[in-house]
Amino acid sequence: MTSIVFASGKGGVGKSTISLNLALLLTQAGKRVVIVDADVQMANLGLMLGIDNAPISLNNVMRGENDVSEAVYEGPVGLKYVPASISSGEDNFDYSNLKKAVQKLEETYEIVIVDCPPGLGKDAIAAMRSAREMVLVITPEPASLADALKVQVDAERSGIKIAGFILNMVLGDKEEIKPRELEVILKLKNLAVLPEDLQVRRASNQQIPVVVLNPNAPFSKSLRKFASQMIGQSIQEPKSKLGFFDGIKNFFKKLFGGKQQTQALPNENQ
Repeated sequence: MTSIVFASGKGGVGKSTISLNLALLLTQAGKRVVIVDADVQMANLGLMLGIDNAPISLNNVMRGENDVSEAVYEGPVGLKYVPASISSGEDNFDYSNLKKAVQKLEETYEIVIVDCPPGLGKDAIAAMRSAREMVLVITPEPASLADALKVQVDAERSGIKIAGFILNMVLGDKEEIKPRELEVILKLKNLAVLPEDLQVRRASNQQIPVVVLNPNAPFSKSLRKFASQMIGQSIQEPKSKLGFFDGIKNFFKKLFGGKQQTQALPNENQ
């Protein structure tokens, strides 16, 4: 059992996209995976999954109103997720409840993926401290690096184990910061290089994860390679139109054909 939080110093680096698509790939590989949307202000994962209103969300868990097992929902082809709800202000959260929730999820799931809000606010710090390991998501530009360094310093002061970083949205331009340069500056391992890919934007516009809409896109292939390395198991590209990802695609088409309020899994099935 393990838990990994994907964090960044700034928004817009593709952290939620990586988290959700990685969770789907690991589910394809047969792993018991749950993804937690720890952004209790913006609820990015809920938007990506087309969830208008979860009866019980991580926000309820953070307020101590519900157990995390009551906030786990089933998505496409067995993927489990804990959504957040859009809120404003402090909303009476007990941030220590997030770590307790992740620890409880680890009792049931092989891999808990935590999608961290950007920056160093209370919610982000709580998310970073909730998991066993942290992966920094960076884009190859100075502003992203500067913000990542701030997160790294805070994480190391707090004793958080940083597994390494993922370099996302890479164009291959000679002006970009190179992976090796980042390894030297951050003194961290480069875990993956993910390309800037128009298919990611197209998938986002259709509100279907890119590994589902286009599993052979450059981004999908690169993320699949990282997922395979992560679990020490080869995750093959789908060859049949009637396979795993076809089922997921149908799920999303039905979902966005008419959004519905989601229903939590019964506790005995956790």
